[in-house]
Amino acid sequence: MNSRSKSVVAVILAAGKGVRMKSSLPKVLHPLLGKPMVSYVIQACRQGGIERVLVVVGFRSDLVRETLGPECEYVEQTEQLGTGHALMMAQERLKDFHGDILVLAGDTPFLTASILNKLIRHHQEEKAAATMMTAIIDPPPAYGRIVRDASGRVLRIVEERDASREEKKITEVNTSHYCFQAGEILPLLSSLKRDNDQGEYYLTDVIQLLVQKGSLVEALNADDPHVLIGVNSRGELNRACRILQNNIINRLSSGGVTIVDASSVMIEPDVKIGKDTMIYPFTFLSGETVIGQECVIGPQVKLLNAKISDHCRIEFSVIENRKIEAGAVIGPFASLSGEK
Repeated sequence: MNSRSKSVVAVILAAGKGVRMKSSLPKVLHPLLGKPMVSYVIQACRQGGIERVLVVVGFRSDLVRETLGPECEYVEQTEQLGTGHALMMAQERLKDFHGDILVLAGDTPFLTASILNKLIRHHQEEKAAATMMTAIIDPPPAYGRIVRDASGRVLRIVEERDASREEKKITEVNTSHYCFQAGEILPLLSSLKRDNDQGEYYLTDVIQLLVQKGSLVEALNADDPHVLIGVNSRGELNRACRILQNNIINRLSSGGVTIVDASSVMIEPDVKIGKDTMIYPFTFLSGETVIGQECVIGPQVKLLNAKISDHCRIEFSVIENRKIEAGAVIGPFASLSGEK
């Protein structure tokens, strides 16, 4: 259990279309190893002990609600007028909340509970009005830059398209993960202006407003900046998939699973595999599949929500929503399905 001085609610920004994805599907619903991208952010919140999660929806909001289900609260942002506007839409739901508000990007699937807890802990220990995660990346991506004074104190965030030539050289960038005191941030939202290149209400502008009123603003630098980088295109989605798949394979290998030719298999995050099991090439393990110990799976096997007991051998076959008893030999060319 996390020891916190204040309660915490998470607001996940998930209203955008994601123009660079070139898709009719909302960006946050693009599948990443069988799960919508935003579900990884929600999972990090849940694992971090955050019980209340608000998802700001806009583009195809009905589909987002249907996909994610009732585990979250939803806030409608009919017009997408920027990140500040998104939090404005959640303001009514938060008017009686007096703790800390996490504001998170819905397109950062490598966010973890440990990162969130580190952010919250630093924010509460320092009694900051706002704490933001930053990353040092050289050359910097097209993210907002952290502008500091000569003593290193945060002054403001400037979006790249509004930044001067010198500001664009700054290598400390905003990752769009924040922790705010509710009593500090919510009253300032009405002061946001749209006098910028995109004509939007930037949430980043509240940093300067807080500094101007003398409130403490903290910046917490990420140990590994890449875990906080967002997914904005199909190419970035492909790279995220490869990274996540490598992480899964490394975890399984460390647990005693042999994976022959890891580049040819796909294993989704919720799959569990017992030690001394071998996975052969062109095998796809999906959903909540569980495989026991000392099994041989593959080549060319597809398992979806399958429960495979110990000492089984399966090759050139498809099994969906079925339990297979210990010691079974299945295939080649078997197709078994049952009730989920």
